[in-house]
Amino acid sequence: MSLMPFRLDGMKVVKAWIRESFYSLDPYYMQPEFSTALMRITSLSFAFDRDNAPNYVSQSRCIVRCKPVGFQRKEDKRYVVEDLLNSYHATSRSSITSGILFIL
Repeated sequence: MSLMPFRLDGMKVVKAWIRESFYSLDPYYMQPEFSTALMRITSLSFAFDRDNAPNYVSQSRCIVRCKPVGFQRKEDKRYVVEDLLNSYHATSRSSITSGILFIL
């Protein structure tokens, strides 16, 4: 790591980019590729910024404001985006269940 003197500055930029990308996710605007973008940016969030990711993920537009009907399970009206995000938290036994529910 000492061969990379600016690594901490670079990580700050990466974390800021990831956070801004998450805040800009809009299921209405990018409907066909929203699921793929959500999974990719969520993976990056928890890989590079595990400590802060739960905070900004829970405040993102796709959780707080936009919950399109197309992303709600027909049987129980459960929002599958929340299932995906809960599976990444991996803080409780229900995290695995949430990941399975997202796939279903």
